[in-house]
Amino acid sequence: MRADDPRRGETGEGRPARPCSVRDMTPQELGARGEEMAANYLERKGWELLERNWRCGFGEVDIIAREEEFSDTVVLVEVKTRLALGGREGMPELAVDEAKRERYRMCALAYLMQHGEVRSIRFDVIALNVMGEGGARLRHLFGAYSMDS
Repeated sequence: MRADDPRRGETGEGRPARPCSVRDMTPQELGARGEEMAANYLERKGWELLERNWRCGFGEVDIIAREEEFSDTVVLVEVKTRLALGGREGMPELAVDEAKRERYRMCALAYLMQHGEVRSIRFDVIALNVMGEGGARLRHLFGAYSMDS
């Protein structure tokens, strides 16, 4: 939805407008919604969120976190979100192709250079199929790929 869309912003009475429907969201808005859902999921699981939308010269990492039981490992999480209405449920994780994995590997090296205390990196993917206003189906792929594969 464009920034100047009348469905966004305030109502005529100065009250905030209702959030737009997932059907009306731009791909960027849907992606941001998915990243928020993924972050909430990780926090509920007891993970420590270290960074959100961390940028370096190679790209952006959606979430950088630390899992409580593996506190010496920093996890770079790629979140992929797709709208799944009318029974059309795909596999968003398939969008994490070799080029995306290579960018994440380069981002991991940049993160390691900035955070010398980090000893171990893992790459996870969280795939979300947004089923409508009520929720989403979430799949967490632990160790989805490695630095060298």
